[in-house]
Amino acid sequence: MATKIDWNLPEGVEEILPPKAMKVEKLRRKLIDLYVSSGYEFILPPLIEFSETLGGEAHEELSSYAFTFEDELSGKNLSIRPDISEQASRIDAYRIESIKPVRLCYAGDVVKNKISPIHRSRTTIQVGAEIYGDHSMDADLESIQLMIKSLINLGIDTITLSLGHAGLISLVMEELGKNNLSHIQDIEAALSRKSQSDIRALNNKDLTEDQINLLLDLCNLYGKKEIIDSAYKKLKILGKEAKDYLSYLERVVENLDLDERVKIHIDLGEVHGFRYHNGIVFSAFIENAGYCLSKGGRYDGLSKVENLPRSAVGFDLDLLAVVNFANIP
Repeated sequence: MATKIDWNLPEGVEEILPPKAMKVEKLRRKLIDLYVSSGYEFILPPLIEFSETLGGEAHEELSSYAFTFEDELSGKNLSIRPDISEQASRIDAYRIESIKPVRLCYAGDVVKNKISPIHRSRTTIQVGAEIYGDHSMDADLESIQLMIKSLINLGIDTITLSLGHAGLISLVMEELGKNNLSHIQDIEAALSRKSQSDIRALNNKDLTEDQINLLLDLCNLYGKKEIIDSAYKKLKILGKEAKDYLSYLERVVENLDLDERVKIHIDLGEVHGFRYHNGIVFSAFIENAGYCLSKGGRYDGLSKVENLPRSAVGFDLDLLAVVNFANIP
């Protein structure tokens, strides 16, 4: 008698069945149509790349999320992409012959070797849009507003837009780095959880009292836009650069043109996704989800001209995390 095969899937891998599969495809198509009509060009980056070049400047971080295996044809290691935005950056740098601003959008599968805390999966569909070669505030505003419009177009409203600046976190880490710390990830994790008890517990790990207080202040710097005024005082120890970051964030808030249903939330202690962001960072939340539906920020793309960094800003969303809250026919 034939034995029935047990068609189990690996942990964190799922099949998307009807009618959810059709809804996911409608969302993907709706988003790509929005981005193309907004002036973004659609690209299809490859699912696998050489491991040695995966992620460009963010190689070390992205490679820690990637499945890697040996390629019999080349004899080199290949990796399955855990993120598409850095692939888009490579395409901008090496495939598009223009130093003028370039707008790209994408949609595709990503695979990570770690289970997502959002929907307990290692696979999802990432959709996003990026602007390269434009370092202006206008580009930041465009990216933020397009992210919000993406969710509204999917029937998601009453959105909270969270804003921060990755430069502030970098300055804090530089300050703490003077101590030659070996447990920087513990600090980032404590900040991400906004856990004051965990931060105080770091007191016996080579941090001074002033540095502990700085982390505690950063942990509490979230709320309405007025929190920026408090930040000027509490982050004064970080010098003029921190003041400039806060001033920029303040001007972004003043110039945003958003639907009245969108609430603005400032979070200056947010440790945001992959650590390659170095400027303004932003994410979108709704009350019924315990995680952000979309996130983005400013970072350095790959250089097109020697010794000249390529400015970039963009966002992406996890389509399988969004589908449960979308409301389209």
